[in-house]
Amino acid sequence: MDKVIKLNDVVKIYGAGQSKVVALNNVSLEIFKGEYISVMGPSGSGKSTLLNILGCMDTATSGHYYINGRDVSKLKRKDFNRIRNCEVSFIFQNFALLKNYSVYENVELPLCHRKMSHKEKKNKIMKYLDRLGIANLSNKKPTEISGGQQQRVAIARALVSNADIILADEPTGALDQKTGQELMELLSSINKEGKTLIIITHDKNVASYCKRNILLTDGKIIEDVSSVVPDVKRT
Repeated sequence: MDKVIKLNDVVKIYGAGQSKVVALNNVSLEIFKGEYISVMGPSGSGKSTLLNILGCMDTATSGHYYINGRDVSKLKRKDFNRIRNCEVSFIFQNFALLKNYSVYENVELPLCHRKMSHKEKKNKIMKYLDRLGIANLSNKKPTEISGGQQQRVAIARALVSNADIILADEPTGALDQKTGQELMELLSSINKEGKTLIIITHDKNVASYCKRNILLTDGKIIEDVSSVVPDVKRT
């Protein structure tokens, strides 16, 4: 199994002096292609900081982060942009959709700087909109559709980039229970296709869908457990 992510003694510090905050404290972690991982922990435990570093939205204060074998600390700015555009995709709790753009245009964003014909882009976008059951909403604005539909748009945007690693920050946090369950079943199906999923969550029910569960406390990994998730109805 290919190793896609490796962290060696990663430390992240914000501020200095009396305002110094150690968000991550010597975190070491290996993640392999196709894993389905939840990261849990209380507020302030370092979950979001970890996700931002994994997604190259932030950098470590010390230690080393390798993505697909490359040391992130040695990469140039253009490399970071390419990783965020092609290798890693984000799904956010608040959807992070552009309100003045249509559903179609929001999903198109990761493809804007790629050398693809208009037809290729359209076929790719409509493929994922159709798969997620929202093709009929392509001309709607985010404010004109439900929260569950907005989250599906966000997932379509993550998938259209064809990134192998998908990072989700509380993806069900703004959804009702039924819609959240439908979303997790959708993410599970995406994982079965070989995508690596890493999900930040406070919800144990969400974590139960994952095959590996990591617990962070005070910036440290205190538990890292792999499990086989039984195929049972969740409530």
